[in-house]
Amino acid sequence: MKTDLNVLKVLLFIFILMSINQTVQAITVRYLELPVFFSSNMVLQRDVPLKFWGWATPGDTVMIEFSSQNKKYQTKVGVDADSTWTTCLPAQQVAIEPCELRFSLQEYPETLHILKNVLVGDVWFAAGQSNMEKKVNHLLEADQYIREANNYPLIRSFKTSYNAATEPQEKVNKTSLPWFVCNSQFVGDNVSAVAYVFARYIQEETQIPIGIIQSYRGGTEIETWISPWKFTEPQYCKVAGRKDYLEELDRLNSHSVNYNGQINPLKGIPLKGFVWYQGESNTKRAKEYRYMMKMLIEDWRSLWNQGDLPFYYVQMYNYSTPAFYDEYNWVDIREQQEFLLYDKTVANTGMAVIIDTNEEATNPDANVRAHPRNKKPVGERLARIALKQTYGKKILSEGPVINQYKFKNDSVYLYFRNYGDGLKIKSGETALNGFILSGIDKSFKSAKAEIINDSTVVVTSSVVTKPVAVRYAWARNPICNLYNSADMPAMPFRSDMWESKAAYSQFKTSCNTPDDDVSLVSIRLNGVQIENFNPNQFSYHVAFNANNNFPVVNAIPNSPWAKLTITENHTTQEIIITVTAESGRKQVYEINFQPVSSVGKAAEPDPFSFIQQNSSLIIQQNNAEKADVKIFNTYGQCIFKDELEQYEQRTLQAIPGIYLMSMLLGKHNRKFLMK
Repeated sequence: MKTDLNVLKVLLFIFILMSINQTVQAITVRYLELPVFFSSNMVLQRDVPLKFWGWATPGDTVMIEFSSQNKKYQTKVGVDADSTWTTCLPAQQVAIEPCELRFSLQEYPETLHILKNVLVGDVWFAAGQSNMEKKVNHLLEADQYIREANNYPLIRSFKTSYNAATEPQEKVNKTSLPWFVCNSQFVGDNVSAVAYVFARYIQEETQIPIGIIQSYRGGTEIETWISPWKFTEPQYCKVAGRKDYLEELDRLNSHSVNYNGQINPLKGIPLKGFVWYQGESNTKRAKEYRYMMKMLIEDWRSLWNQGDLPFYYVQMYNYSTPAFYDEYNWVDIREQQEFLLYDKTVANTGMAVIIDTNEEATNPDANVRAHPRNKKPVGERLARIALKQTYGKKILSEGPVINQYKFKNDSVYLYFRNYGDGLKIKSGETALNGFILSGIDKSFKSAKAEIINDSTVVVTSSVVTKPVAVRYAWARNPICNLYNSADMPAMPFRSDMWESKAAYSQFKTSCNTPDDDVSLVSIRLNGVQIENFNPNQFSYHVAFNANNNFPVVNAIPNSPWAKLTITENHTTQEIIITVTAESGRKQVYEINFQPVSSVGKAAEPDPFSFIQQNSSLIIQQNNAEKADVKIFNTYGQCIFKDELEQYEQRTLQAIPGIYLMSMLLGKHNRKFLMK
């Protein structure tokens, strides 16, 4: 009897448990949550799979339906144990008529989400600090743009709210503004002026829907927008090591805080490209800015996983007292922004020059002075770059850019590209301004400049009889007026590589490893980049007329902490560029000049090319005849000997850091350092 009673108790216990479980299942609340940025009025990126994700009850199935032009596209996906789900629908072409999206859990119609008035077009991501943040009501033409906004119903926007976070977030703040039509009611107070002008200009030219995702915060440093994962890469030790120091100054400007809350939750949204307006907060570390921009671009492109998405950015505007010439970190950061354009490892970029847009550059109110209202040309110049480079429009997208310069006697001849129908002086002015010259004393003087044909300016000075350096628009607020036929200003430039006179503090870092990078981004001769420049190729041969002066050499190191030494040898007709890393490691780049005859025929081409790939040295024979090659190490030991046919290659494995003292290539001798 006692045994039977125990069995009955066990059975009763099991029954109670089953009843409780059934009750729990019966009261489980099914839920389906979409990210805030999936909403009515949104724009979906055309020509790429439509990606959707969210959160729901584990084990359930999410049903998605997209209706467009009387066609329906459906899919379903199971919800993972961590409550997340992700799926895609087929890529779509442009849709200017309202589409509809439906999301629901299978067998639970009460979870239905319906998104109406959805369009398919191009989605641009607008980010940066306060000058990107300033809204349409800040524009000089605010009344006009707000009044006309109802004429552009195909422009939509989503705006993230501030969210400085110490860890990467899955969701944007719930206070973020879901997608809305940028009409007269909303555009003034809710849309970035630069981003809206950019979007409207493109929409007018393409007639397709344009979506703007806005994510910005005033007063922020570029480090705050880079992911924490990027800072773990060894080559960025110096920048990563400043985290504690920046936190001491301002925790809201600590590494990655804006990325964590305002970028990471958005990283899966398919895009057309990025527009970026930031830099003011980084002027105190201007020389590192290009390096950190490269970090940011690599980082975001990797996170979005859409290849080399276009990245268009704004060069620093004019600021402070007008001057023909001054040296300041504001000028240095402009140069770093320019240098990014020469970096072949960061493709598909463009820069809007806006040195003529600050109508309040000398206002005594610092807040007014730092936030120009003349933002229409900023958005339009970004848009013109996008229209040419992304949309393939045949337009003049930039102002004049120095293409080549030549020093001849007491004059400097400057040759420009992007001149359109011809260079010109700014409307309403008569004398060309902005050019300065210096002799070997490094003392710049104002100079006389004259446009002598569509593409050329000649510069002279009565007080500089033998100029060795020329600069244009080299001041925080430069007095300058060179434009092209499209009324776009010339980019600031300089021919010299003299150390900046701007004062910089030594910023703290916890990085104990000195930077070891000895590579170059670019080598330019008289302003012209060496054809087919490769950071891992250390020897170049260039045609050269012996009757001319040696060309002016500019080289840009990849690392902001590397030092350059450039030496000329007129006897051997070569230039040696030595890059010295902070660690003390060196790399030598050699430029050998091939004499050009009186009839313009260059001497025999360089017989060999050298390219380094990782720890391998690739030697290519370019001559029609066979050639003997011998390579010696620092101890004088021959480590390579062979005979090469025309265009034949050899690959030599070498330990990084071995100095290859000599390469005997017939009559030729080369020296360089393996990285």
